[in-house]
Amino acid sequence: MRRKLSYFRLLALLALVLLAAPQAGTAWAQSTASEDYVIGPEDVLSVTVWDNADLSGNFAVSQDGIINYHLVGEVRASGLSAGGLARSITRLLADGYIVNPQVSVRVLKYLSQKVFIVGEVVKPGTYYLTKKTTLLEAISMAGGPTQDAGREVIIVRRGNGEGGQLSFDLRSALEGDLSQNTTVLDSDSIFVPRSSTFFIMGEVKKPGEYNLDDLTTVRKAISLAGGSTDKAAINRTRIISVLDGNEVQRKVTLDEQVRPNDTLVVPESYF
Repeated sequence: MRRKLSYFRLLALLALVLLAAPQAGTAWAQSTASEDYVIGPEDVLSVTVWDNADLSGNFAVSQDGIINYHLVGEVRASGLSAGGLARSITRLLADGYIVNPQVSVRVLKYLSQKVFIVGEVVKPGTYYLTKKTTLLEAISMAGGPTQDAGREVIIVRRGNGEGGQLSFDLRSALEGDLSQNTTVLDSDSIFVPRSSTFFIMGEVKKPGEYNLDDLTTVRKAISLAGGSTDKAAINRTRIISVLDGNEVQRKVTLDEQVRPNDTLVVPESYF
């Protein structure tokens, strides 16, 4: 039977992939961006007309989505791909200016579409989209999740009929669930929260605070803390929880689930 990787191992594997080939990933994004990238305001474009250097040059897209192009004047660029704009300029130049013009357009600077990534990622900040980008690709641009990243990722989206707060499962996305690896949109704010934690103290080898996932039982918690000492009375392990502002203690079995902010106490044996 195929074993399912743990969440934290999946995070580690993603980090290794990012560290192994950051330059290749960047080059791939640049080379494929023009195929599906939609031009917008503030983008900077390079227009080349074969055998007509005076008609070639770099052009910034205005806030109205327009470039001022030689001979023909204002040309709408927003909403088009690089190929679509090239065809538009070709038609305009062919209309009485140049016989059989050969035009190519590429994006020099991607400035019109951006996302904001904060929380438990290696490099929080603003990132510009160069192509249709998935949630995992966006998090990858920010260096990937940290070891303290939680399972849930929150996207705050504006307008487009999809405004509001959306929640996605990072673990499921890493495991290949396409429904959780959504396409991010311009101006999305992506928040990767810190993982929930629990505390363990008493007769364990490494008392302290540990990250919690949905597979953490009392048995696993003790294992994460280096295992019990020779003096431990594991069968008398108890959990201290805070419920409605009140501290509650209860005895637990080794297979009981640990909850966020629980404190496990492994007592010393009487003998």
